[in-house]
Amino acid sequence: MTDENKYIPDLRLGVRLKTIILLRFIAVIGQLLTIIVVGNILLFQLPYLEVYLTIGALVFSNLILFLMYSWNQRLSETTTAIVLAGDIIQLALLIYFTGGLSNPFVMLFIVPIAISLDNLPIRSSIILIILTLISVSILGFYNYPLVQNDMSYLINPNILTIGIWFSLLVTILFLSLYVGRLANESREVSRALKVTEELLSNEQNLSSLDGLAAAAAHQLGTPLGTISLIASELLNKENLSNEGKEDLEILIKEIARCKNIIGSLGEKSSIDDDIVNKIELHALLVELSELIRVKGIKPDIIFNEDDDDLRSFTIERRSELILGLSNIIENAAEFAKENVIIKISKVDDMIQLLIEDDGDGFSNEVINRLGDPYVTSRKGNDSLNNGLGLGFFISKTLFERLGIKIKIYNKQKPDYGAVVSVKIPKEGWI
Repeated sequence: MTDENKYIPDLRLGVRLKTIILLRFIAVIGQLLTIIVVGNILLFQLPYLEVYLTIGALVFSNLILFLMYSWNQRLSETTTAIVLAGDIIQLALLIYFTGGLSNPFVMLFIVPIAISLDNLPIRSSIILIILTLISVSILGFYNYPLVQNDMSYLINPNILTIGIWFSLLVTILFLSLYVGRLANESREVSRALKVTEELLSNEQNLSSLDGLAAAAAHQLGTPLGTISLIASELLNKENLSNEGKEDLEILIKEIARCKNIIGSLGEKSSIDDDIVNKIELHALLVELSELIRVKGIKPDIIFNEDDDDLRSFTIERRSELILGLSNIIENAAEFAKENVIIKISKVDDMIQLLIEDDGDGFSNEVINRLGDPYVTSRKGNDSLNNGLGLGFFISKTLFERLGIKIKIYNKQKPDYGAVVSVKIPKEGWI
């Protein structure tokens, strides 16, 4: 099977500097407006020096980032995590000087967590989540209480403080599980689709090379024939020297050699010929079966006796079809003990291929999820070394483009092995 490892893109690119600087300046403006409203309209007595120094630290760190990196650069995982950790600490200090958990803006702790879950690996997100939970817990016990205009303290009852702390804890954990799972699934699908596009592009490039070779063979045949004819006529001239005759004989032999080489390429007469664009179903399956024969697995191609005319059925040589079938056949060979059987029959207006192996079959934990990216039943913990679980996802994705239906199940006992059913619509493939 095609090595998928080299096609794996890294979709965790971190946050772009422009985005994070703009968001942080919006946060600065929001914090300043809030302080002005709380101090001048609601008439709370705030520790303005500490508060403005805390906001100034956020502005200063933004300027440092602007000077250190280019405007459109994406920050690395480590840098992004450090920046978000700094935002959490800055917010914790600001909340500390403005009432602790009595401050309704304590819910803003969710923002850096959401950003990290969407852009950073789980290890970095877990560190930031722990930092947030520690900060919230400290704020529940230690803070500058809000002082009202009459110099009285605005302090929540202990039960309310505990309730706010617990609600924050639950919200952060739920957000981490929910958003984290969605973000991870989205990244996996994006990576898998990227791999699929790269593999399909490779297959299409290989197919186009076959057509170019056939076209080149056709175009070169005529000038080589003309050169050969002229050389033969010159060889028959009586006044030609012996050296000239020897040179012409060598030239004619080399021309014949070139024709033989081009003849092997020119079996496909033209890029527009049916021989290039179409192939008999039986020939296609034999071609794909050679991929597993070299691995010591015996492929058996069995046509239904009532549908034996399918042997000569001509099908379009589509890159999606070839890549999808080769993935399924090679996957079957990897789990087979000795044989892979391909059964071909007609079902309604479709051609059904049943690709069976004599292995242990699909496990229960995999059979309901197979088709999702990075689901594999290969043994081993390192999915990159033991298979990415992308083969079936790639086949399923490519087949959906062609209107091909695919289904998986296990053989009924006492038989053992997995079965993949592929139904190809006859319409549009002849």
